Amino acid sequence: MMPYFERLATMLRLHPSHQRPARNALIIVALLALMLAAAWLLPPKMHDIAGYLPLHILLETVAIVVAMLVFAVGWNAQGRDQPGSVILLACAFFGIGWLDFFHVLSYNGMPDFVTPSDPEKGLAFWLAARLMASVALLIVAVRPWQPFASAASKYISFAAFIAITALVGGLFLFHLDWMPRTFVPGQGLTAFKVIFEYALILLNFATAFMLWRRMREPLPFNASLLLGAVIVMAMSEFLFTLYATTTDFFNVLGHIYKVAAYLFLYRAVVVESIEHPYAQLRESENQLLATMNAIPDSLFELDLSGRYWDYRAVQTDFQAASPEGFIGRTVFDVLPADAAEVTLSALREASADGYSHGKEIELSVAEGKRWFELSVSRKQTARGQAPRFILLARDITQRRFAEDSLLKLSQAVEQSPNVIVISDLHANIEYANPSFTRVTGYSLEEVRGQNQRMLQSGKTPRATYDDMWAHLKRGDNWKGEFINRRKDGSEYTEMVWISPVRQPDGRVTNYLAIKEDVTEKKKAEEWITKLAHFDLLTELPNRSLLNEHVRHDISVVQRSNLQLTVMFLDLDNFKNINDTLGHSIGDEMLIQLAKRLKSAIREEDTVSRLGGDEFVLIFPGSTANNAAYLAGKILAIVATPFQIAQRELTVTSSIGIAMYPDDGEDFEALSKNADTAMYRAKHDGRNTFRFFAPEMQLHSARALQLDNALRYALQRDQLRVYYQPQIALQDGRVTGAEALMRWEHPELGMISPAEFIPIAETGGQMLSIGEWVLRTAVRQLKTWLDSGLPPLVVAVNLSAVQFKHPNLPDLVSKILEEEKLPQQYLELELTESVAMDDPQGAITVMNELHGRGIRMSLDDFGTGYSSLSQLKKFKVCKLKIDQSFVRDIIVDADDKAIVTAIINMAKSLGFQTIAEGVETQAQLDLLREQGCDEVQGYYFSKPLPAEEFEAFVRARLG
Repeated sequence: MMPYFERLATMLRLHPSHQRPARNALIIVALLALMLAAAWLLPPKMHDIAGYLPLHILLETVAIVVAMLVFAVGWNAQGRDQPGSVILLACAFFGIGWLDFFHVLSYNGMPDFVTPSDPEKGLAFWLAARLMASVALLIVAVRPWQPFASAASKYISFAAFIAITALVGGLFLFHLDWMPRTFVPGQGLTAFKVIFEYALILLNFATAFMLWRRMREPLPFNASLLLGAVIVMAMSEFLFTLYATTTDFFNVLGHIYKVAAYLFLYRAVVVESIEHPYAQLRESENQLLATMNAIPDSLFELDLSGRYWDYRAVQTDFQAASPEGFIGRTVFDVLPADAAEVTLSALREASADGYSHGKEIELSVAEGKRWFELSVSRKQTARGQAPRFILLARDITQRRFAEDSLLKLSQAVEQSPNVIVISDLHANIEYANPSFTRVTGYSLEEVRGQNQRMLQSGKTPRATYDDMWAHLKRGDNWKGEFINRRKDGSEYTEMVWISPVRQPDGRVTNYLAIKEDVTEKKKAEEWITKLAHFDLLTELPNRSLLNEHVRHDISVVQRSNLQLTVMFLDLDNFKNINDTLGHSIGDEMLIQLAKRLKSAIREEDTVSRLGGDEFVLIFPGSTANNAAYLAGKILAIVATPFQIAQRELTVTSSIGIAMYPDDGEDFEALSKNADTAMYRAKHDGRNTFRFFAPEMQLHSARALQLDNALRYALQRDQLRVYYQPQIALQDGRVTGAEALMRWEHPELGMISPAEFIPIAETGGQMLSIGEWVLRTAVRQLKTWLDSGLPPLVVAVNLSAVQFKHPNLPDLVSKILEEEKLPQQYLELELTESVAMDDPQGAITVMNELHGRGIRMSLDDFGTGYSSLSQLKKFKVCKLKIDQSFVRDIIVDADDKAIVTAIINMAKSLGFQTIAEGVETQAQLDLLREQGCDEVQGYYFSKPLPAEEFEAFVRARLG
């Protein structure tokens, strides 16, 4: 049964403080409910009781006695701070008892009571008593369980219930005819009587619901007994709806249940008024005893003369005498004279002020010296009795040792030359030693509670803070370097060691930072580094640092299969300037030249001064064409006049170029060959450059020739746009064309785009040429559409220079608008390598173009390094499979696998695919089998001029 009631209590969500009494109350209620059910099922012949009147008098007498006991206990046992609800119950049951007494005297068969006895009269008093009980219990269930606001409330409540009882008594004795009939002899209970009883049942269940609500929280009264009382009272009222005669068995059983409900109430009042206060007293005594046992201090009771009257001590090892030796003796008998004097002064202070705190005594015990802190309080005594005092002696030996240690530690911290800061877990400063003020200029009062970010200069890398917090949040120590700002705005560098401060249980509560100002040390190190690695005149890297840079650059280009350029630059006839104008003028020219060279190179390039007027420039990733262009640019930079000491001086230079890896695989070989090439440039007349390899010299000469010729190609109408058809594999129709640029020079002939486009990009001509190609292709497509050609899409390639230009989206929109071509007929092709050069920037540009309705495709797909995570963010509609994979797709399993993977990936991402370089039927069949959408290549047509392309399309239509 126990687990059942535990589950029931959990289901009812009763607070644990109510579960045990609720279980006991509910067991009794359940038994009474079973009895009621059994009685309800008895045969009708058993529902009539002989000798009912004496039994009725007996049951009512018991009920009246219990009601008066409820009043007597509740009224007389309440203290000043006791709940007012018990007073209400007591007063109510005083009236209920009288009403029940009037009910007995008025019952049918009893002598006349003031007026003739009658069933109606008895039932009227009965119903009044039941109504008073139900209303009083509902008030108790709803009212806060707390004392009355004033002592007068107790008597006001009593007077109110007496008045109600007297009023009801007078009404029923002299004006019973005002009441509806409740019982008709020979017929039984009236509808009014039954409805009234059911109303009381509902009232009792409402009270039970309110009590259950309050039992979900801890309350200072036994609500379980009240709950049991109202439920049993509801059962009683139910029984009184069942009898047909006044001597019915249900009538008797209803009286029995009423007595049971009264007993519940009596028990609740006794518990609250008598048992509960005694239980609180026992609990207070137990708590006081437990508290005394938990206090490690020794407790003594003394009088003003210092005589011991009582003691209590959990630990007696450190007492000056055995506990038995205290009682009856004075402090001068037990303690050393100085300790006794301190103790006596504490007693006198407590006598005057009521208490004394903080006095300390020193005792010598077997374990050595120990210190005790005295706390004295005057004890309440009876009038005329000599004052007594309670003295607590606390052993503070460990505290004294800790204070001494703390003092030494504090002195060490305060006098430390290093900055020491203690902060909370959010880096808010809690303590800083004087060195902090010396270094930062802030006092502790200014920074206490402030976050240490107030010291940040903004020059410490974000990664340093991220690394610091990552270590600290793991509970690890951290060491690093900050660039901070003082109060006066000056910056300083400090080396910082930060450690988590752990409590004994392992919790980290603070951070301890030890900081050292290393500003001057860093300056010294920087100066030493500068002497070791930089030219003091120009501040360019010297030979030592140059060797490190070149080794690093060679390793990078070697992994990437790129080239590297080494240039040796020497000023022509610089010795004449030094000899004629002096070395100071020559030095100033070298300084200005160094600044010019540094401003002309990229961040990843290197310019170094080896000594005198010799400079070395390193360009990783540059080709021979790039090198030739850069050499010409540098020659022009050097030849620009210098303004020095109000003089305009002009000087030229000679440059030698060596290329990695063709001219050497290490810096020693490359520098030697570049030096040789430089002397060849001087030999050839100065103010020029030479490559080490003759064939490179020839190549650079053609590159220069093409660069010069390309500058006039547009205005001389030498550029053409050809169109290569793009075919849909599904139905063979022409879906579009790729616009390809061609250059036909009158003397050099047809020049390959692979040769002149890099020159255009390096020479800064690609923007104008690219805009011309875009405008020409758009205008031509508009012409075709207007002439009746079916809808086509023209694909125009974008160079890296075009794609990175901020005006690209506006330019494309402008051209489309001017030529009146809808956006869906234009497709911009971007190589995968250009997109992956700056993925986030590419995504931004693609989003802008996509927002304007302009299609984009990725050219040469598969040759770059794009990842799926990046590719899915690209706003492209088509992937162009590079011809290097298509060329051997029939014979190379790897190429076939790559093409298949690209097509499948494109489908999963919702992209179309087009393969370029298709030249055979077998390639076409395999691409169609793999699900490729479109193709282009010589199998269908080479790139054609506009007129021939139009003819090709019309022929396919026919």
